[in-house]
Amino acid sequence: MKNTLFTLILFISNLALGQQYDGLHIEKNNVDKDNSIYTFGKTFVFNFNILANNSDYFIQKNETDTFVLTENMDSLKISEIHLTVLKPKLFKRTNLRQTEVLYSYAPNPTSVSSTGIVENNINIWMHPPRNGFFKSLETCPFPYIKLDKPIGYKWSDSMRIGNHWSDKIWGEWEGRLLLKYDYEIIGKEKIDTEFGKIDCIVVNAVANSRIGQSKLTAYFSEKYGFVKLEYTLFNGIKIDLNLGQIINGSILRDGKDFFENKYK
Repeated sequence: MKNTLFTLILFISNLALGQQYDGLHIEKNNVDKDNSIYTFGKTFVFNFNILANNSDYFIQKNETDTFVLTENMDSLKISEIHLTVLKPKLFKRTNLRQTEVLYSYAPNPTSVSSTGIVENNINIWMHPPRNGFFKSLETCPFPYIKLDKPIGYKWSDSMRIGNHWSDKIWGEWEGRLLLKYDYEIIGKEKIDTEFGKIDCIVVNAVANSRIGQSKLTAYFSEKYGFVKLEYTLFNGIKIDLNLGQIINGSILRDGKDFFENKYK
């Protein structure tokens, strides 16, 4: 009886505090089956840049809840973000009805976080990395594209986030913060990448809230997924993520599996 009550409380809590994004189309079952980009065993390697007050910043330390930024490039410890697509064990999915992914920070990762991606023939949407300094990205629009829509297509969505995502560096608030998102497909562009020049669909997004406005410009490739993400935080700090490599590795189940078998 006690276990049943705990499970019910956990289920209700997930409904109340989980992902909103009510306009997002999510499959009811077989959520991984029709993925063509974010498939089991792939790791998407992103390089990143941080710009604040016209100065480049680097990450010296990036743990689950702590981080250290520095202007000294010689102190650089974290240079890449790795997104690995997992095949979770039965009933071990972090986000119900989402493809399981794990974020790690290279080289020599010491902390990871599991979250989800939605990929189907209607839309593609992904949680950003959210360990340490990258908790800041929870305050921005998430990478999100409606497929087979024309240039000029617009849509809106929203989400509430708790104050555990706040920080004096990018913004603080009490209680839960409502983010109202506006997305627009603004064009198509051929951009230079590590994969050569590739055609991308460009999506502009803004998130408005009581403490300010954040932004995201996302470049999406039908072959490689989101290849360039340009974030602007409430206070003007800019964070760019650029896809530099895709690794086809072993199919992993969870964080423990990752640390024991990564890239074997």
